[in-house]
Amino acid sequence: MTIRTVVDVLQESRSPEAGDEDSNGLATAQSILSAAEISLPTGDLADGVYDSFGNYYQLPQWVISDPTNLVVSNERHGIAETSADGDDERRREDAENASIITDTQRWQYEKGKGALKARDEITLRARLSETGRDFDVTVSKSDSVGSVTRKLAKETLLSPEKKIRLAYMGKMLAENQSLGAQGWQIGHVVNALVFNR
Repeated sequence: MTIRTVVDVLQESRSPEAGDEDSNGLATAQSILSAAEISLPTGDLADGVYDSFGNYYQLPQWVISDPTNLVVSNERHGIAETSADGDDERRREDAENASIITDTQRWQYEKGKGALKARDEITLRARLSETGRDFDVTVSKSDSVGSVTRKLAKETLLSPEKKIRLAYMGKMLAENQSLGAQGWQIGHVVNALVFNR
């Protein structure tokens, strides 16, 4: 119901009768989202949002699409571009620097000394059975469920005599396989069941 209210407020602010109240409508919608503890676990609006109870809401296309009524300008911060040659040179240098950074990062990652690439990382939302509270853990897409449960145990500060097992769609997940290999989809909440060892 909260998401519906936000969408209604945003639609109202888009209507021609709204006049200058566009910014007020946006501020109102943002305050409703904040008060309702609406979360965006994937960081992508196209994947939908979750309320504080874990209910999933798919957003309408007009909310997540790029605006079509913008004017493209050749000026940056009020200063006109001087020449095409200078821009080409700058772009070429930026591309060279980017490839150097990419090669270095790739080498470090292959040697096990680099951080995970952002596209390999995902945020997993797990609901702890002991408290009913949701925890977000950043993991790799290829991490085994066992690795994920260890990270989750650290995040939740469980006592050592407790063990976590993950369940998804009513099925206990195998510890030696990745989440994706067992049917889990990005943005879905998993159940973190807490057991005594």
